[in-house]
Amino acid sequence: MLIELRIQQLADNIRKDMDLLEDYEDELRYETDPRRLARYRREIVRQRESLSRYQQKYDELRGQGTGESPAGMQDTADMLHQMDAKLDGLLSGQKVIQDDLKDFRKTLLARFDASEQTVIKAIVGRLDQNQLATVQSILDGMEANRVPESELQETLNAIQQSLSEIKQNEAGYYSSQMVRDIEGLTDVVDDPRLDVSHKLKVSLPIIPLILSYEGEVGIKSGLNLKAAWEGLAARVRGKGSINDPTEKATPTSRRS
Repeated sequence: MLIELRIQQLADNIRKDMDLLEDYEDELRYETDPRRLARYRREIVRQRESLSRYQQKYDELRGQGTGESPAGMQDTADMLHQMDAKLDGLLSGQKVIQDDLKDFRKTLLARFDASEQTVIKAIVGRLDQNQLATVQSILDGMEANRVPESELQETLNAIQQSLSEIKQNEAGYYSSQMVRDIEGLTDVVDDPRLDVSHKLKVSLPIIPLILSYEGEVGIKSGLNLKAAWEGLAARVRGKGSINDPTEKATPTSRRS
């Protein structure tokens, strides 16, 4: 019968979308990048719209039946319920992830004063969970005087070089968002009234974003910045400096 064929086609479409949702669930299990998380959320919302269309089609087909329920009708209804439950679970999980990231960002921003938050808020909003955790760890290490002054200065030099390249943006490599992000930050790192540790503290969150571009556009100072970043990360994880494992940390200076 024609109605049974249409039910089978509907069931096939639902099954394909269910397979897609399973893929999303697997990917989301390990995803932390806020941009990818947002993309998955949009896809899941679209699947919710598809579910509404499937339900409407199912109701139309059920209304066309007479007497005994056509073959496949109950199985299709069961799949609609399963898809609905799967979407609810995925959307709830996304909300938890987003709430956790939001709290993590608030915690990080709270370590800066109001004027500094204005400069780095957009930057922090683009960091994923792993990047946020690394920035937090390095800040902890700096505040505990576990990073030598020379290492702080090397990192700051690399940041200044990278910011200068991005600001020039001669070849149009960098997004307008990235260029806007560094505008206020450049003023901070070039401010002679601030000491090295303070400048580095404020500019730390931009490093992961710059490095994400480095692999794509080949920032000239990218290798220096990457080495400095990895050295800081190793230092605060208790593995010592990559460049000089025997160097002892000296107290960091405060804002003058």
